[in-house]
Amino acid sequence: MTVNALVGINTIMDVVNSYTSLDNKATYVWAANVLARKCPFFQDMPMKAGNQIFSNIGARVNYLNTPSTRGFNQGLTPTAVHTTQYTEPMCIIEDYGWVDKLLCDAQNNPGQWRQERDAIKMEAMVQSAENKIIYGNYSTVDSNGIQGFATRFNSTTHRPNDDSGWPYNVKSAGGSLSAQTCSIWVIEWGVEGKVYGIYPPNLPAGIHVRDLGEQTWNVSTIASPSMLQVYLTMMGLYFGLNIEDERCVQRIVNVNATGSTEIFDPEELIEVINNLPSRGAGAVIYAPRAIVTQMDINALNKQNALYRVEPNGDIWGRPVTYFRGIPVRMAEKLLETETAI
Repeated sequence: MTVNALVGINTIMDVVNSYTSLDNKATYVWAANVLARKCPFFQDMPMKAGNQIFSNIGARVNYLNTPSTRGFNQGLTPTAVHTTQYTEPMCIIEDYGWVDKLLCDAQNNPGQWRQERDAIKMEAMVQSAENKIIYGNYSTVDSNGIQGFATRFNSTTHRPNDDSGWPYNVKSAGGSLSAQTCSIWVIEWGVEGKVYGIYPPNLPAGIHVRDLGEQTWNVSTIASPSMLQVYLTMMGLYFGLNIEDERCVQRIVNVNATGSTEIFDPEELIEVINNLPSRGAGAVIYAPRAIVTQMDINALNKQNALYRVEPNGDIWGRPVTYFRGIPVRMAEKLLETETAI
């Protein structure tokens, strides 16, 4: 099985699995598995504990210093790297899962049955998290959320890190129909000066699962009580995005998901890949269903050297299409109805 250079290093599964089976935090493995399996970003995104309880303070390099040469016995003028300080917040996503105690006790394997029901709740939390990773906007929409990729990079004249010497990291495919376009993202992940996820330092990978045991649950109102004995689970997901180098995020915007014009163009994808600092090392391509389908169909042509397919490309044995050696993931929360910018 071919694995991307980054996948499997410091991801949410790795952080949780670093706890031994004797540690009660190992019970979080099933939740981390749901996160990674259902959200492609959590499958690939390295996770690192923030340096604040619910945020992370960092410094983004605007441009490099210009060192000088010298001869023997000559001095030189020291230089400094120019940086801008920033603070990345974390969001709190929580929910409760409950099941009828009698129904649960009647199952052949009550523990497994209950966990399967909790996993449904966790999957809903994953969908919320994926939406925030892409479209989150704490400035005007959700003050308790995070700033997603699309909110940060929504201009075709944005210079990453405000560095005028670097190409724009948002490229337009030319589509202009309102609410009928989509985006393709290329993210170069890495915890050393690139892009990674952050979580509270005292919570394993930002996951919290607590079995509250048997509870008497009011399933109606106080005025008209209707009581039920349930098993209750409290689940929480706490995370944020840390973009240390904006060059590591490349977006092709205004792509028509259907039709014959301004559609997916592999030449444009090559262009944005070459705009990455490491030209794709540790990178992953994320696209909506329609675009991934087009790329999968293109990969059927064995003469097309741009693509290859690994039959067991990910850790769950699912096939993965690679574009010039970079894995392609389907992100179901990426809209095919974006407004052109």
